Amino acid sequence: MRSGPLEFFERAVAEYGPSIQFQAGRSQFYLTHDPDLLRDILLTQARLFEKFPRIDRRDGLFGEGLLTSEEPLHLRQRRLIQPHFHRDLLCRYAEVMVDAARNWVDSLRDGEVRDWTHDLSRLALEIVSRALFSADTTPYARTIAEELDAVLRKLNSLVLPGGVMSLRLPLPETRRYRRALEKLDDIVLTLIRERSARRTGEADLLTALLGSADPETGAPMSLQQLRDEVMTLLIAGHETTANALAWALYLLAGHPEINEQMVAEVQSVAGDRPLTAADYPQLRFTEAVFRESLRLYPAVWILGRRALAPYTFEGLSVPAGAVFVTCLYLLHRRPDLWPQAAEFRPERWLDGAAAPKFAYLPFGAGARLCVGERFAWMEGTLVLATLAQQARLERVDEAPVVPQGRLTLRPRDGLWLRVRRIRLASQESACPLRFAAGRPQ
Repeated sequence: MRSGPLEFFERAVAEYGPSIQFQAGRSQFYLTHDPDLLRDILLTQARLFEKFPRIDRRDGLFGEGLLTSEEPLHLRQRRLIQPHFHRDLLCRYAEVMVDAARNWVDSLRDGEVRDWTHDLSRLALEIVSRALFSADTTPYARTIAEELDAVLRKLNSLVLPGGVMSLRLPLPETRRYRRALEKLDDIVLTLIRERSARRTGEADLLTALLGSADPETGAPMSLQQLRDEVMTLLIAGHETTANALAWALYLLAGHPEINEQMVAEVQSVAGDRPLTAADYPQLRFTEAVFRESLRLYPAVWILGRRALAPYTFEGLSVPAGAVFVTCLYLLHRRPDLWPQAAEFRPERWLDGAAAPKFAYLPFGAGARLCVGERFAWMEGTLVLATLAQQARLERVDEAPVVPQGRLTLRPRDGLWLRVRRIRLASQESACPLRFAAGRPQ
């Protein structure tokens, strides 16, 4: 389990079925892929559970940011951050997404073979930093990529039984992890201090965080809490999107007929002009491509909850401290829940059939639903569409890319694809959005 958690879960489910109980150290674990049980844990009885694992803020990348904090801090911070993902602001963010994506696509050369994991990481970092923080992270992009890689390697072991204890040992990987955390801290604190000193009045999320106050005491948000929230949104926001896009490009490169359908849609909606937020609701097939790639390769591939009290569900009774784990990679591929579960079929999202309830959770669920879900849907769709206006990608060989389960689901050896340029772009347009039933219309 420690050396290859994704492979461990795949073997376990293949041998024992979708619901398994096992012991690891002193902890009782329940591996579940039952949508009804997941609904109860994540929504109906969510108050009886905490996120797993809980890592001391001094040891973790995200401290007590929105991703890792518990109530009541989580609710207070979510109420502060949620308005910055309102539909009106998403229109403004779309301009940043398309501008960054077009600049990136313009740099591609016909026939070159590139590792797209690096490209997409830098692109997603630029988008989230410009959109939410009005910050230029270009000088830090390489450092962030290198140090984040070291952090994610270690975090992969921290989520496993006994992993947190290794942070107390003077191991080489622990020392490397702490050096990486320090460098990432330095970058985030520099961004905060620069904005605090500048006070130029940008209406972005960082400005809102700097101006926020505790509703009970009136005290401003501490520098540590600012650091935690900015780190969470900057790192988690770009790492997950970059990997989601990488898997989408991998699937499109292996299914040229689906890629051509997407290209035809983009051409009919926008031709060669720059895309806008107003185009997004019309890019239904392109969004379906992104949605289907997140089904097969969910960027956040594992989800854990620990019971705070004894818990009973139907015939199952577990003690306080028991841990429920769900491998979303396997949940999204259950053949009894998804027709042609192993196939890349974007059209499944267009035929009117809803996804099985609590069997598709790329952004979580309940009070823990990702605050940036709408941002991510728009970003993934507009980046794929912008690329489709100017280039196609081809697989370099037929060997499958192997998924690696770290904190996110990454291509183990990178994603090497060949670029085929097709045409250049031209003019522009404008926005607004309206939302209904969970997606822009």
